[in-house]
Amino acid sequence: MVEFALILPMLLTLYFGSIEAGSLFTVDRRITIISGTVGDLISQWDPSGGLLTQTTIDDYFEAAEVIMTPYDATGLAQVVSFVEVDSTGVTEVKWSKATGGGTARTVGASYPLAASTQMNQIAQGGWLIVAETSYSYKPVLGLVFTDAVELSHISYFLPRFAECIQVSGSACP
Repeated sequence: MVEFALILPMLLTLYFGSIEAGSLFTVDRRITIISGTVGDLISQWDPSGGLLTQTTIDDYFEAAEVIMTPYDATGLAQVVSFVEVDSTGVTEVKWSKATGGGTARTVGASYPLAASTQMNQIAQGGWLIVAETSYSYKPVLGLVFTDAVELSHISYFLPRFAECIQVSGSACP
């Protein structure tokens, strides 16, 4: 009994810690999936079909929130930006949309993607879709991990039709 009493706290910590860690890994993976899904959907937009509407972007954001189920999607911040990359690697945000507390990028500002990065080099002379997702994970039990963990992911996509994707109020050169 003495041995059991000595080892029980350690076993309970391992048990509850594995529940928390498993939940954290699951939510982190879902954040990655959301970022990839929203960016991929935007990249598939065919500009010959007209402008990409705010309603469509909002639908993509809402659909992405379902991926969080059964976890609470409150605090899920999403930002999608359309970035022009010139032939020297200089970036400029053409449009940016956000939801859930995310902050849209400033139109006309530079996007922080160094010219030396592989994604910048691939996109030079064209366009880039950047999908950013962040989430403050609050531990399920709060017994082992007590503080919130900030999770985030950024996905980069090239437009499938290699053209500028316009939204209302944006212009293509």
